[in-house]
Amino acid sequence: MPITWETIEGYFTDMDVDHMKQVSAGWPKLLDLHDEQSVLYYAAQVHASVDSGRMPIGEPRWSPEQVANFYKWWQSQDPNADAKRIS
Repeated sequence: MPITWETIEGYFTDMDVDHMKQVSAGWPKLLDLHDEQSVLYYAAQVHASVDSGRMPIGEPRWSPEQVANFYKWWQSQDPNADAKRIS
């Protein structure tokens, strides 16, 4: 069963969304974790952060299944995701 945006969006809490809007205010493009296109734009960085456990801040870390689901969703939207993946 494909992973949908609705599943991924549900992983981000309101605190995550607010925090990343503040952090990304000076970036080339604002990171809104409740906006699919915004998350796709920063998918490599989001994936690296949740995979390493650096994010979310102050929240329970994502499970390995959530991290894998994010990657599967990202790859389904962007076939070049593997090449963009940050180690």
